Amino acid sequence: MEEYFSAIRKMEHAVMFPSLLRGVYMEQQDDASTGDFGNRDLYEYYMQLKSIKLAVEGRLAPLNESKHQITSREEVQENGEEADLEGLLYHHFTGLYRVLTHLTRKANALTRKYNEIIGQINQSEITSSSPAPCLH
Repeated sequence: MEEYFSAIRKMEHAVMFPSLLRGVYMEQQDDASTGDFGNRDLYEYYMQLKSIKLAVEGRLAPLNESKHQITSREEVQENGEEADLEGLLYHHFTGLYRVLTHLTRKANALTRKYNEIIGQINQSEITSSSPAPCLH
């Protein structure tokens, strides 16, 4: 989980102007961290990652229980006298770990893309502001 928070903090420190991410899409590459951005722009993902960070930190109100129905298998396990609490905890922890790993990769990919954008902006400013060579 610390790796996830570290990636999000790094993303927040790098992305000084989130609006630069509007209309920017991640190119499809073989890299697993960039292959799942879909058709949403990076600004939407930036906002989503920040929102999830706040939820994980516990800064948001609890989710409405009606939105997340318990499956019948889970109900049986919770209501059964022989419920395997350790197995249930492991199941949920494993799922949370997978999601956080996935989100960490997205945050790292978004940060790399933002740094590329800033680098291109800086390069174009340097090229446009350099004086033209004087021909005598």
